[in-house]
Amino acid sequence: MSNYNYEVLDYYPIGCEDDLEGESNRALLKWWLSFAPGVPQKADFDIIDHITLAPDIFLVERKSNTAFKFKLHGETANNIFDDSTGKIIRTDGPQDTEQECEEVRLAHYYKELSESNVCMKNVGNLFLTDKQYKKFESIDCPLVDQDGNVTHIIGTITALS
Repeated sequence: MSNYNYEVLDYYPIGCEDDLEGESNRALLKWWLSFAPGVPQKADFDIIDHITLAPDIFLVERKSNTAFKFKLHGETANNIFDDSTGKIIRTDGPQDTEQECEEVRLAHYYKELSESNVCMKNVGNLFLTDKQYKKFESIDCPLVDQDGNVTHIIGTITALS
């Protein structure tokens, strides 16, 4: 069971690590931007080279234009997103519950991100179990195959003080 619920308030393209507060977010964006003007492939990322990011990291696999699979959540990301690794979300998924509506929204966001080849910054609120909340910041960065097609989205999420 997740320790938090989260609410995304805004998201937008990000191209400079100085515009991020979270240390792991800055480090991931700096790495991603080091491939400019290209976009890194999944094979370019080795967690051993970025071990300090491990708790905050998450990885999503693009299964099709409309379906995305949660592949990996570090400890911090898992506390926020819950243990949904292995779950597939779709742009045309059911929307009978609040959770299902959020999954469809997220799938549409991942579809948009997959078509743009830019990193996105997300900001929002984390609602803790004791009715308090914190701000969060996350980034989502596309990873491509040898033909330039987005195959994965790698990201980090950080609770802000």
